[in-house]
Amino acid sequence: MKFRFILSLLAAGAISLSASAQSQGYIDGIDYYKVGQYSNAKEILTRTLNDPQTDKAKAYYYLGQTALAQKNNASAKECFDNGVAANPDCAYNYVGLGALELRNGNKKAAEDYFKQALKLGKKNHEITVDIARAYYKADPVAYASDVRKYLDKANKDSKFSEPSIFILEGDMLVDQQKFGEAAAMYEQAITADPENPEGYVNYAHSYFGVNPEFSIQKLQEFLQKQPNSALGQRELAEKYYDANYWDKAAEQYGQYIQNPNHFPQDEARYSVLLYFGKKYPESLAVADRLLASQPDHFMMQRLRMLDYSGMGQWDNAVKAGQAFFAKNPNGDFNANDYAKYAEALNKSGQDSIATVVLTEAVKKLPNEPSLWDQYSIALTASKNYAEAADAYAKYLSLTENPSAGDLFVAAGYYLNVASGYQKEGKTEEAKAAADKGLEFMNKVTSTAEPIPAIYQRVAHLNRMSNNDQINEAALEAYNKMLELLDADPSNLQKPSALNMYRDYYYHLNKYYRDIKDMDKATEMAEGFRKYNELSDALGQ
Repeated sequence: MKFRFILSLLAAGAISLSASAQSQGYIDGIDYYKVGQYSNAKEILTRTLNDPQTDKAKAYYYLGQTALAQKNNASAKECFDNGVAANPDCAYNYVGLGALELRNGNKKAAEDYFKQALKLGKKNHEITVDIARAYYKADPVAYASDVRKYLDKANKDSKFSEPSIFILEGDMLVDQQKFGEAAAMYEQAITADPENPEGYVNYAHSYFGVNPEFSIQKLQEFLQKQPNSALGQRELAEKYYDANYWDKAAEQYGQYIQNPNHFPQDEARYSVLLYFGKKYPESLAVADRLLASQPDHFMMQRLRMLDYSGMGQWDNAVKAGQAFFAKNPNGDFNANDYAKYAEALNKSGQDSIATVVLTEAVKKLPNEPSLWDQYSIALTASKNYAEAADAYAKYLSLTENPSAGDLFVAAGYYLNVASGYQKEGKTEEAKAAADKGLEFMNKVTSTAEPIPAIYQRVAHLNRMSNNDQINEAALEAYNKMLELLDADPSNLQKPSALNMYRDYYYHLNKYYRDIKDMDKATEMAEGFRKYNELSDALGQ
């Protein structure tokens, strides 16, 4: 995943709940239940059960329905009984007890409870739809006629204006994977009740794969009508996230976590979004706050290291990384964890420790290209040039379609190794390293646009492969380099190009002297003097 976005005014609000932040209390829990988010529903309903504004009878009903959905019949029975005790005249819990009897195969007992519910809720058409849903959830095939019977009754009694009818119709269509038709039903629910939460949310879910923008628009419309809905705030943030609108997702999460009915895990996601949006101080502030109450929070420990790295506070990043790895000896570390920790160690001058960290990392995650790339850098910093070259070659072997630039770098690694061996008088080792480098350069010359630097590297590698002597291949490469340099007159004003000119004339002077062609050697010497003077004039 690669994230980007803006976030400016949310930092303070993300750290502590705003004094003016409001929620809908237990109603948010009901909303979560109605859109099928049962764990979230249970958490909110349990959290708000004893709030003064909570209708306990209804709260127990939806807690019971949540338990039924999670196949916990005993808990469901207890909740429905508590609901009846809290208010015997509340029709909903009798629907719940009837639904439980259907699950237990007792249709007659269920019908008795449903009759009682209908008697108590004569003008509440949602009761009728909930009975239809109870039959549908118990067995949509065996009770198909009962489902239809109660839906028809709800339609007749409400004169086709009860929104929960369309919600159930839409849910049944979703189960048949008829998402377009389901969306149309949810649209009708919204028409019947412009503030119906499940209509907007279910519509956004069912239509997201077809038109993400329209799904997002629906949730925005809902929040305009119910701005304090935790469900609406969270769902909009999630849809921004799913649509890769990371800036908007972060902004929406920042608003949502000020709602007292937010979930702690969403604060962690907010911190991650801030990090990927390069809002490192804000992300760190959220992570620190969560770690103060949850010191073992794995993700937030990771985020502290990443945030300090993002801010370039390398010493703090090292300390955070040390704590992260030390506190989680069996942690599920990923390649980026090792790479970022090693980077912080390198930046703080601890190259040898970075090498140790990455040595362990490539053993544990041998197929992660990024680790081999970082390993090659650490080995180079530790002056382990041969191992660094092999590590970079491993990185390329794990990289799909490496670029010509990557191959050029790999050849440079082996050129450094060959040069080192040559200085030590290890001719055979120098040749082996140079030949590896030439394998990479052969791929470069066959695919990349010709530039002087490519042929200079080919020339150098051929020299190292030939005991630091120009051979035919090196001579050909040098001449190609000179041809490309001469084709662009502006090279006479470029220090890097002048260095290539000097390289050419210096080594060709030596070459012609060795083969006793003194006229050419003199010509090369004159060229070397000329480009030295041009370099001096440019202050090189």
